[in-house]
Amino acid sequence: MRKYKKTIIGSSLLLFLLLLSIFYPYFGPKDYNHQVLLKNEQGDILGRAPFPPSGNHWLGTNRNGEDMHWLLLYGAKFTLITAFGVALLRVLFGGIFGVFLSLWAPFLKSYVKDFFLPFRYIPSILIGFILMLPIVGGFSDASISSIVFYQIFILVFIGFPSVTLFASDVTDELLKTSFVQSSYLMGASKFHIARKQLMPYFRSYGILFTVQQIISTLHITMQLGLFGMFLGGRNRAGVFGYDDPPPKPATLSNEWAGLIGQNFSEFTLAPWSILSPVVGFFVVIVIVNMIKKELEDNLHGFVVGKKRNEDSVVKSNSYVNRGLFEFVHKL
Repeated sequence: MRKYKKTIIGSSLLLFLLLLSIFYPYFGPKDYNHQVLLKNEQGDILGRAPFPPSGNHWLGTNRNGEDMHWLLLYGAKFTLITAFGVALLRVLFGGIFGVFLSLWAPFLKSYVKDFFLPFRYIPSILIGFILMLPIVGGFSDASISSIVFYQIFILVFIGFPSVTLFASDVTDELLKTSFVQSSYLMGASKFHIARKQLMPYFRSYGILFTVQQIISTLHITMQLGLFGMFLGGRNRAGVFGYDDPPPKPATLSNEWAGLIGQNFSEFTLAPWSILSPVVGFFVVIVIVNMIKKELEDNLHGFVVGKKRNEDSVVKSNSYVNRGLFEFVHKL
């Protein structure tokens, strides 16, 4: 447990934020504390949204007069669930396909690599933008569930090649080890080798790579949000104050990437409306990156041991320090 202290703390913070967002309808205002005009007791207009941070509006409001901290809290669940779900699907499908290539269809691996080669040179944001533009680039008549399903499919597809090639390369390295070769000589089936000898390694690698893909998904969704590719589609009401048709697009789900893209043009007038979701993204990425770093340290054999009077850090790539073997001292 001590080796995963940062992971436990970081995961707890993200889970707490997720639960707050899920239960938002039970304690948060439905209109996000909406206030477009500020009036005095005589009814005179003193100001209009967006309002800067104050005691009434902790993080200020956007142009539509909605409190940014309520919007961030409401949209956190869509941001976190999408990042975790897409990362999990990438690792699951990409990992299974990569193992299949190395064990059952090694003759196809060179063709798959050639087919996936363009994905290494074409920016992911460009692929995502082109594929999402037909259904998310305007006000679509499709249902929200259809739009979200299509977007998640595209996000999984973007990361599928890298995960597949990674899983295949790791499998190839493991197949060269002596214990796997010995199993082959003893007549073990490929399914047995995959289930009994490769699976323990892929549990560790899978957790680490899932965390890495969470960061990758957060990056790509934030970039797509800047181009108006909002998760769940666009709100037909748009942003208040832009009268020229078509209306300025606004995010329908209030997920954080959409809030950044929606308020990007407000940076000079109301910088708090874009800095709030940016800081939120930054904090989540820092927490996830902290978890990733600790998992990498433990996976590569960093063992922190405490002696009687001093702490020592032992780094080794042997299987012993990875926790696969344990010595028993004979008395």
